Amino acid sequence: MTTDPAAIVLKEHRLGRFDRRMPIGPAKWDFHDLLWIHEGAVRLSIGETDVVTLTAPGGVLILPDTPFAGAAIGGFATASICHFSWTDAAARDVNGPGYLLPRPGEAMHVQAMLRLSLDLAADTGEPELQRRRRLLLTILDCFDHPTSAASDAKPAADSGLNLAWLQAGKSLHKMRTLSDVAALMGVHESALRARHRQQFRTSAGSHLREIRLRRAEDLLSTTRYTLGEIAHLVGYGHAETFIAAFSRSRGCTPGQFRHRSNPFA
Repeated sequence: MTTDPAAIVLKEHRLGRFDRRMPIGPAKWDFHDLLWIHEGAVRLSIGETDVVTLTAPGGVLILPDTPFAGAAIGGFATASICHFSWTDAAARDVNGPGYLLPRPGEAMHVQAMLRLSLDLAADTGEPELQRRRRLLLTILDCFDHPTSAASDAKPAADSGLNLAWLQAGKSLHKMRTLSDVAALMGVHESALRARHRQQFRTSAGSHLREIRLRRAEDLLSTTRYTLGEIAHLVGYGHAETFIAAFSRSRGCTPGQFRHRSNPFA
């Protein structure tokens, strides 16, 4: 079904964090709310009966007139919110109340598109506004009703590998090389490389670098750590190495990225 980008009325799109002092809701709005968790986890009560746990990268599209409330699990969660109205929502059966979840396997793609949308939100010009509308429609195509999303779920191809990457992401300061990630699985680095390429069709080295840089983006946006401190936290031995890797991958320096970010506080 074709949807006109002009049917999207954008409101706010911001990045920030939730913690014990800043819970989520309770609220019920007459517009759509795309809540995305970039780091950490949150538990939400949605509607009258549903409880949803969201772990990064992951999120939920809360439809209009749907009550919700929640809080971060653990210390804090880094999250973005995107509020918008959608005049074509009724035709797409997503006018509320209720909520949608990302389709299995698509969360990383949604997160990448949301990061681009956040960058575009820093410019209020008409070309960027049109791009954000088109981008949001693509993001919305990655969401489905909870029962449909669950029925499409597929078992992980390599649960040991996925668990190792999850653990590595939580202790990046200790993951100096791929050998450190391989040690989490009890295998040699060559085995890690082979298993990763078989499942993801990409190199394990580039995957580790992307995990480091995404964590660095979160720290740049939500903390006042120095570049040297961030470099250490994400596993780089020197600030210069971190700055060079970030600049090559993101097309801007870490300082420029921090300047463009628009946190809650």
